[in-house]
Amino acid sequence: MAHYSISINLAGKKCVVVGGGNVAERKVETFFDFGASVVVVSPKLTSDLCDMAQKGLIEHIAQEYNPSHLDGAFLVVAATDDIEINKSISAQCHSRRLLVNVVDVPELCNFYVPAIVRRGDLVISVSTSGKSPAMARRIRERLESEFGSEYAALAALLGELRAEIKEFYPNIADRNLAYRRILDSNVIDLLADGRVEEALERARECIL
Repeated sequence: MAHYSISINLAGKKCVVVGGGNVAERKVETFFDFGASVVVVSPKLTSDLCDMAQKGLIEHIAQEYNPSHLDGAFLVVAATDDIEINKSISAQCHSRRLLVNVVDVPELCNFYVPAIVRRGDLVISVSTSGKSPAMARRIRERLESEFGSEYAALAALLGELRAEIKEFYPNIADRNLAYRRILDSNVIDLLADGRVEEALERARECIL
């Protein structure tokens, strides 16, 4: 069955990653990029994770996993190379009603991590509900080539104008039409050329 996709605010939330290898490193970097408070549980770490720990960017617990490491967690990722440990983490998280992802073992997860394309506040997620991460990655690669940095600027611009549009158009249908006029205009082309002030002026013209 397909899974319902949601967006979660991880800012300041405790995200525990059990494992210190390359897969764990990718998970940690993503959580850190989204503002999470990341705790890594593993006797050993990759060099990049060591560097992050030494700089105080993440917390490193240099121990073998034990259930107390889940205390206070919002979200947990099991990324060890020991399936029995991963099964144990999954079972304990389920009993505590915690979000848990066991890398490459969908049946032990209650959430899946999508392939992500991020352009500032624009986040595009691709999920196959755990059926084929390779397929999700391939689609992500296509999206990366289609959506450039100008879309980050567009999201920021629309966020800046949101209150203005809402005040001008109390009716939500009228607001949606204003957004459509902006999106159908040449605003994105101006942003791609780095002409931010012109893009903002053009967007305001489209509001009226």
